[in-house]
Amino acid sequence: MSVGGISLQRAASPLHDNPTFRRLDLVDPYLLVATLLLMAYGLVITYSTSYEDLAAGDPIQFIVRGAIFTALGIVTMLAVAYFDYAWFGTFAPVFYLLTIGLLALVLVIGHNVLGGQRWITVAGQKFQVSEFAKIFMIVVLAKYFADRQGRMASPLVLGGALLLLAPAFALVYRQPDLGTSLVFVGIFFGMAYLAGARPWQLASLVAAGLAGFPLIWGILQGYQKARLTAFLDPYADPQGAGWNIIQSLIAIGSGQATGKGLTAGTQSPLGYLPIAESDFVFAGLAEDLGFVGAVILFALFAVLLIATLRIGFRARDPFGTLVAAGVFSMLAFQLVVNIGMAMSLMPVTGIPLPFISHGGSSLLSICMALGLLQSISMRRDASRLR
Repeated sequence: MSVGGISLQRAASPLHDNPTFRRLDLVDPYLLVATLLLMAYGLVITYSTSYEDLAAGDPIQFIVRGAIFTALGIVTMLAVAYFDYAWFGTFAPVFYLLTIGLLALVLVIGHNVLGGQRWITVAGQKFQVSEFAKIFMIVVLAKYFADRQGRMASPLVLGGALLLLAPAFALVYRQPDLGTSLVFVGIFFGMAYLAGARPWQLASLVAAGLAGFPLIWGILQGYQKARLTAFLDPYADPQGAGWNIIQSLIAIGSGQATGKGLTAGTQSPLGYLPIAESDFVFAGLAEDLGFVGAVILFALFAVLLIATLRIGFRARDPFGTLVAAGVFSMLAFQLVVNIGMAMSLMPVTGIPLPFISHGGSSLLSICMALGLLQSISMRRDASRLR
């Protein structure tokens, strides 16, 4: 396989992997430092936005819950990194069946919160299965594409990948969760491109989607249609569909250069900025920390994303490269869409901002993905480990 001019050899069997402490010098330091700093940044913003949101309750419970999930996330990342990532490729069919089964189970026994049936309870804690489904589908698609190198020019290969993705997409959309289902689409396009799909093939898929948009529009629910169109002119319905976007823009603008200060924001306490600790967390961040706080966030994500690409292009095999491509596509898509909707550049779809939006399932799934990346990095040069 050749990706960007870099030849990658096939991975050794995971059964031959013998993890040792010698691999610690192959941990990617840029990815690790960016991850820890984003986790800390997320805790600070969680405290500030929950303190300002009078309807959220005691802010201490949010920071304690966030700290617990941060610790669990670090443990998850370390545990996943310990194992050879090739194991995940070996058991990709199991992950696929598990993903479809759990997503179907959510529709049967899941909890309905704010009109969405997306959570199941495990040991007294609610988990959003679709967050983990994104990681499992990255593994499944990476294995699928890696096993078909040299045949990416065939429309049947892309068609097969779409057939694999379709059940997960449909089940998540059925919850309903349009935002997460669109993340699957972003992951697919990013991975297919790096796997070797021709640009004209991907453009053809986009054209087909646009051609079928009237049909898609017909099956969308009323509130979804309102969200998708409100960003074009939020002031057309300032008390309805455009309310969230308008208040978000006011919060971002009022932060100016350095912000009003942590816990000093006014949009949430006055009851204007909705869901400030999750969907519109960027607006709360910009109000509290201003342009400077936003630049710090962008810089940390830039380091994280560049490190992700670096790990992918240094991977020992196509599977590792494609896993990194999937993680990059997922994080970049969520970053762009979440911030874009807060700034009225994208439709409001309810996609969380990685690390910053309050949510245990989102953080744990991202840490699982970053653990996979560290596993790829730690095993990029097998000759150093013998």
